[in-house]
Formats: sequence, C-alpha cells, structure tokens
Amino acid sequence: MRVTHRQIEAFRALMLTGSMTEAARVLSVTQPAVSKIITQLEAELGFGLFERRQGKLEPTAEAYILNAEVKQSYSGLERVMRAARRIKNRTGGSLRIAVLPTLATGFIVQVVQQLFGQGHDLHLSIQAYGSEEIADLVASGLYDLGFAMTPIDTSRVQIGPVLSVPSFCILPAGHRLAHHEQISVIDLDGENFIATAEGTTSRLRTDALFTSMNVTRNILIEARWSMTISELVLAGLGCSVVDGFTAASFARLGGTVRPLKERLDFTFVYVTPQMSAKPNVLKQFLEAFNLEFERFRSDLLNGELDAR
Repeated sequence: MRVTHRQIEAFRALMLTGSMTEAARVLSVTQPAVSKIITQLEAELGFGLFERRQGKLEPTAEAYILNAEVKQSYSGLERVMRAARRIKNRTGGSLRIAVLPTLATGFIVQVVQQLFGQGHDLHLSIQAYGSEEIADLVASGLYDLGFAMTPIDTSRVQIGPVLSVPSFCILPAGHRLAHHEQISVIDLDGENFIATAEGTTSRLRTDALFTSMNVTRNILIEARWSMTISELVLAGLGCSVVDGFTAASFARLGGTVRPLKERLDFTFVYVTPQMSAKPNVLKQFLEAFNLEFERFRSDLLNGELDAR
C-alpha cells in the first residue's frame, strides 16, 4: 500500500468541504484532478470512501473512521508548526507547570494574566500537587517548572532563590479575636483549630511554633489543601494559621484575616530540570512570576491582602 501525502490532503479537503468543487478550490487544482486522486486513494486502500446519493457526495463509514486518524495526525502537525512559529518569533512556547495548591488559588492567575497581557503566544498546562511530589515530577521530565516548599532535595533538579511570605491567622465571622489588629499564638490557646495534614512541612512548622510557646490548640479537623481549610474556617468550624497566598484568597472571599505576631514564614523555591540553559518561554514565565511576587509580597507587608 503506497498512500501519498497528496492523497491524504485531497481526502481531508473533501471531508472538510463535502464538495469536489470546494476541495479543488482549497487544493488549487481542478475538480477532475481531485476525483482522480480520490479514486487512486480508494484503489490503494482497497475500500470505498465516498458514495453518490441524490447528487450529493456522502462519506462511507470507513471514511469517517479514517478521517478520525487523519484529524489526529494533522492536529499534531499543526501543533508542531505553531511551536515552530513561536520559536522563530521568540514570543511564546509551551510550558508544563506543577504548583503548590496555595499558589493555584489566585496568585498564579495574576502571573498568567500578566504574561498574556504582554502578547505572549503561550500554551500553559498548570496542575496543583503536594510539595513532596513536585520535585519528582520535574526531575522525571513530566513538568518543565515546579514550585515547592523548602527544604527540597537538589540532587536531581535545579532550584531558584528561596522566596517567602509571612503567615496570617484566619478567623470565622464574629470571632472573639476579630477586634485584634494582630494575633499572637498565645491568643489561640484552647481555640478550635483547622490544621494542615500531619506530616506536611506546613504542619511541622506550625506545630513547632505552638509547642515552643506552650500553646495547645483544639484541632477539630485536618485538611491537606489550603482552600479546604479556608472553606472550613468560613463555615465557622474553627480558626487557622495559613500562608500569605491562602490568606489573600480568604480575604477576597470576605473572610477575617489578621497578621500573625510571631514569625512563621512560608518559604518555597522554583524547581527546574537539570539543564545548562533555560528555554525562552521558561525565562519569560519566571520574569513575570518574580515581578508579580514582589508586588504581592509588598501588598502583604503593607496590610493590603485584598488589594488585587
């Protein structure tokens, strides 16, 4: 079987237009030429692709099956061509990003808006994972970029500078501590508390702070994801201590947020595969991320959690 690219082109054009005349126009050839190419293709394949019914050309069942495969092939080719144009123009590319759930709740959206607002032709895939999974996903090549909490094993990946945001206390509506300008860990002694899951870096750091100040919380519920904690606090089931990203999202939902008196920084790094040079699209994303992070951190430190 010797099927040519020209034959597949003619078949695709005919399936798209439904007319020999229109297919010929698309291919810039005559109608008899298209008819001849299709006849040759059917001879090579060994089955019919089109039937004449009441003066109209109708695809056979076999044609629809074949067309599904052709669509996939052309879709892949079109993606390759789009990528080539982006590389040539240096204006975009494709990037697979693994982020912490707390970043995915709002902050990363600001970064993406900034990138697309600059006219970059990008294709982004953004997925949220636990910190312990992100380094492995990047090291394995499944993702081009990740954001993970410190500490992190650097034997298989490269990391950027350590970034940090302060922690905040989030409260249910009408809570007795809502009138405080800032909240100390001591103020939370005996309070119903929504904690992050045991074994996570956030939980270990928070537990260490409470233990160091001899404060006991009444941990009613544990949750892995920051947005789940926020929803539980909004529902009035307890208070919590969360990172600045989660606190900002909580404030946008109308929740009560107060700075934590004691220092409990949320620290993280960006993670990339071990490579000598970063692709242009990765540099573009990190530039936008760093710029947005500086703005965001400044808002946090100035008490403007719901500024954007």
